[in-house]
Amino acid sequence: MMEMIFSALMITAIFSCSNTHKMSAGTFDQYARTEQATDSFLHALQQQNEVVLAFAVESNAWVRAVDYRIIALNKGTWKGYTYYKRTSGAPSQTINDIEVVQDSCNAAWHFVQANEAWKISGDNGKDFCAGERKSNCNIYDGVTWRLMIITRDRIADPSYYEPRFYDDCCPGNTERKLFITTTDILRAAAHAPGDDDDE
Repeated sequence: MMEMIFSALMITAIFSCSNTHKMSAGTFDQYARTEQATDSFLHALQQQNEVVLAFAVESNAWVRAVDYRIIALNKGTWKGYTYYKRTSGAPSQTINDIEVVQDSCNAAWHFVQANEAWKISGDNGKDFCAGERKSNCNIYDGVTWRLMIITRDRIADPSYYEPRFYDDCCPGNTERKLFITTTDILRAAAHAPGDDDDE
């Protein structure tokens, strides 16, 4: 009897996960752009995988560079990567495979879907803080965080400038809070040796 109950629960879980994917695919198509990644490594991942989730930290102050933590799903298996690309001075890039825990990656993907993270609009590089605290919340030469949700033909990539700083200094933006939570979960799933936990 217990075996039958366990089997029924597993089947229900599988169907609910696939239904979540189907339900959210429609809204993803509405919010994501039909686009191919312009970066050659991201484009290769886009073509070779069903889903690519990436957290990027973009620096444009002294050194123009992007530091990515990436998980990619293909045929039910997640792979992880770190990818650093410097575009100023002496341009360079470093790509490393990282070991990822399948359950952590599945949980990150489920969180993205359940919260429809592709609907996050980002700050578009302006209006970081609103209300009476606006003039007291400033940071210069900071970094931009970007969340990338990529399928074979679509991309959603909301971004925020120094989101944790502005969330602490000027709280109340629910989309920014969801963005921070989503990127924290993704960073944990794509954690690489030597990663700093304090962005």
